[in-house]
Amino acid sequence: MYVRVVTISSKAGMEEKLRQIGRNVLVPLNKDAGCVDVYFMKPSLEANNPYFGVVSIWRDKESLESMKNSKNYREMLKNMGPLIESVTDHLYVVD
Repeated sequence: MYVRVVTISSKAGMEEKLRQIGRNVLVPLNKDAGCVDVYFMKPSLEANNPYFGVVSIWRDKESLESMKNSKNYREMLKNMGPLIESVTDHLYVVD
């Protein structure tokens, strides 16, 4: 199993648009690609956390890579680009 953890910092004033794309486009894209589970998390302002988070769980790396190389994923990234200040993307292996 593979766990992908992505954190996204939104540009000021773009938070709601980013949240909508995350929930309405990113989550379904992951599920359609064969992701076991995916969570799109909004920032916890009470904890002074300005980052959105995305955690997705994959049975195999090939399904994840296929999704990341898909036309729909690339189009979504293009649409999200102007909304994003920074992104980190980490992949972990579950033994």
